[in-house]
Amino acid sequence: MPLPPKLGELLVRLGKITQDQLDAVLAEQARTKEPLGQILLRRGFIDEKTLAQVLADQQRAELVSLKEIEPEEEALRLLDPRFAAEHRVFPFRVEGNRLYVAMARPSDLRLLDELRFRTGKEIVPKLAPDSEIAEAIREAYSEVPEEVEAGPAEVVEHDLTAAGSPVVELADAILREAIAARASDLHLEPEEKKLLVRMRVDGVMQVLRTLPKEMEGPLAARYKVLAGLDIAERRRPQDGHFSYVYQGRRVEVRIASVGALWGEAVVLRLIYPSGTLLGLDQLGMLPEERAKFERLLKHPYGILFVTGPTGSGKTTTLYAALRHIYTPEKNFVTIEDPVEFPLEGVNQIPVQPRIGLSFAKVLRAVLRLDPDVILVGEIRDAETLETALRAALTGHLVLATLHTNDALSTVSRLIEMGAERHLVASTLVGAVAQRLVRRVCPQCGRWQPLSAEEEAFLGGAGIDKERKGEGCSFCRGSGYKGRVGIYEVFAPDREALKMIALGEDELKLREHVRAGGHRGLKEVGLELVRRGETTVSELMRVLGALED
Repeated sequence: MPLPPKLGELLVRLGKITQDQLDAVLAEQARTKEPLGQILLRRGFIDEKTLAQVLADQQRAELVSLKEIEPEEEALRLLDPRFAAEHRVFPFRVEGNRLYVAMARPSDLRLLDELRFRTGKEIVPKLAPDSEIAEAIREAYSEVPEEVEAGPAEVVEHDLTAAGSPVVELADAILREAIAARASDLHLEPEEKKLLVRMRVDGVMQVLRTLPKEMEGPLAARYKVLAGLDIAERRRPQDGHFSYVYQGRRVEVRIASVGALWGEAVVLRLIYPSGTLLGLDQLGMLPEERAKFERLLKHPYGILFVTGPTGSGKTTTLYAALRHIYTPEKNFVTIEDPVEFPLEGVNQIPVQPRIGLSFAKVLRAVLRLDPDVILVGEIRDAETLETALRAALTGHLVLATLHTNDALSTVSRLIEMGAERHLVASTLVGAVAQRLVRRVCPQCGRWQPLSAEEEAFLGGAGIDKERKGEGCSFCRGSGYKGRVGIYEVFAPDREALKMIALGEDELKLREHVRAGGHRGLKEVGLELVRRGETTVSELMRVLGALED
């Protein structure tokens, strides 16, 4: 992958200086260690405007003239005058969560990272001549002391593939920003002419950065090196993991890469151990659903399913359940892919498909270890399901995950996977379906009337207003901060189990449990709207046309 040409080479190529002039400047730079651009200006080989134009071309940065820009007061207030003068940066416009900044070094990744930290904004760097920046700072900030005014900014050239190069700094900066935002996933998405970097925060994808196409290979390679993957292989899927320390706390990072249309797509899953191990009281279950869930966990044997799509928090719920029922008098074993967090007093076993250790094979081996409670990370196939049901039938309490639309669909899904109806009816303790929706920001949330679309979605549920975030610095302008779970708990009574054994229609089963007070995902979600925890638009996004 071609690297950007060096400044001196580019100036010669464009005819701005001769090769002899470049050789003389390079010889002087070797003695004085001065920046190349500074020597060129001092010797009069080029003027500042020409240097700025060539730098803009080299760094693919937009060149702006500060003489033609009227800075906004809101932008100026975001940056300390002393810092602006010392680092030659000039903030001039704010658009939502973006701050436009004129810089002499728009490729300075450390400075960009510092600006994001100081202002709380996404920085949009523009290139401007150093003298214009200095003059703009003097005119806009009357309190800048003369002694802190710096000389001409250094023009830094980097080898993108060397240790300590911009790509290493960029990779670290992107990871730090994603972790600071509590992102669950970080995506490198190659497009035809650029690299899109996105992160998933509170379940919603948002753009983190848009980078030049040239950064695609080196950035992906940096993360793959950390995970010990083959950086030369860009077409076949690879996966691995590494640990990253942020502010003294270790974050586990899982990486997966695969060849895509315009390059190599890379996804990093970020796992925060200290923030994910929750108790039942921290899951956010409504009192009615929590009471039912705790009753289900009191069963000495049988099988309990937690269902939902990927990323809906099923593992968190299962871990909370294990911690709730844990006692040293029983033998607890988990089978996971992979083991996400260590649980004290619990035997945790990772599946390893590459050496033939599937969920079904490990589960059969676990049954010989005299377990009382078994957690099966995921029921993926008929063999694992059959083994889990037999284990539940023979005196073990089995907790497992399954992919279904809601809790009551669990029965149909088990039958579709080949389970016998009488075996399901004999072992099923219950099922919990869950989704995660964004929580309204506690700082800027205000009660507002519903839109016509939201009223149509509710279909006469008796709700005419909702609490909605207006957007502030605390929630990064989104109106939401964190997530809250929607939990549907299906606790079958004897009649429901009889209906399952006899093969009654699912619609009749639904009618029966509703008559007994069962609440579906949408009904639980509406209760959260009434409480001001989330919004109708979030229910529409997460539940869609889900029928309750």
